[in-house]
Amino acid sequence: MIGTGRREEVEARDFGSLAPPVVSRQRVVERAGKVDRATQVTAVMVGAILLGTAIFRDAWAWLPLVVLLGVLALGPFAIRRAARPQVIELTLSLLLTIAMATAAGLTGGTSSPLVFLLPIGVVLNARRAGPRPVALCSLVTAVVFVGVSLADHGSAVLGEPLPMLAVLVMQAGVTIAAIALAGAEIDHRRASIVDPLTGLLNRQGLVVRFEELRQQAIVTAAPITLILFDLDHFKQINDSRGHDVGDRILRDVADEVRRTLRAFELVYRVGGEEFLILLPGMEEWEAANLAERLRLGIVVLGQATGTGVTASFGVSSSDAAGADFDRLYRQADQALYRAKRGGRDRVEMSGSTIVGH
Repeated sequence: MIGTGRREEVEARDFGSLAPPVVSRQRVVERAGKVDRATQVTAVMVGAILLGTAIFRDAWAWLPLVVLLGVLALGPFAIRRAARPQVIELTLSLLLTIAMATAAGLTGGTSSPLVFLLPIGVVLNARRAGPRPVALCSLVTAVVFVGVSLADHGSAVLGEPLPMLAVLVMQAGVTIAAIALAGAEIDHRRASIVDPLTGLLNRQGLVVRFEELRQQAIVTAAPITLILFDLDHFKQINDSRGHDVGDRILRDVADEVRRTLRAFELVYRVGGEEFLILLPGMEEWEAANLAERLRLGIVVLGQATGTGVTASFGVSSSDAAGADFDRLYRQADQALYRAKRGGRDRVEMSGSTIVGH
């Protein structure tokens, strides 16, 4: 997605990157605060194997056990306080991966009971991360395990390489399956937050994103402004020219908005022909000027396509401390109504009017 939605489009595929941007921060923080049942049960079983190995076989198994307990105990706290919790989450996964692979290599290599635990990290990462983090953690596991095994049992590994190859094939197979599952989950999330017709964001997650922007605005003492606009007489266009033409107009308007807005200014299709723009750090009068540029751009678009499409805009703004999504939306909607009542094809602020034509 170009321009407007770029950061939120990343939210749709956020777990496909190694360190997703701030857009997904709240989701990561919420997830860190509650360890799901599957992870709890898995952690108990893995901990039991590590404890047994440490007591009855080799003290090196204490290493991943201590790291595992530390991640479970301190991880949620560190993630909640981090500016980029995604980075912390990935770092913790890598620490646990390295500890487990190191212990497996030092407690017998391919004959270690810990070797069967290595793919578990891949599966758990696939449930929480995306293809790239899964691939990275799996690759680190394989490299560390092979390196430590060669350093500690080099002659045995080289003398009989088949068990090592079997372990690597097992790891690779689980990783391929996990990446496919993670990719399917990302596609599902993308489909749930992106409008398929225009490629813009839909209203799913809008309130959550607004709260993220409000928290950032409190820190920076910046306002949050909202633009609500819809296309004038769009039903008449659909009825007279057909829905194919109407769909093309919606896509053309979406492209015009993308060209006008900057990357961190987010646009949503919230209804059939209704759009909403979130503008962090922008004063109301600046947003009204931006809305006027959009209005003129849509006028030109209507002339170029022969559809005569125009749009009406309502603008509202608030400081961060008093920002409330419902109130801002209601004020913008009232301003939009006044723009419609005043003749359409115009911009109106919640306090004053910007002349349209």
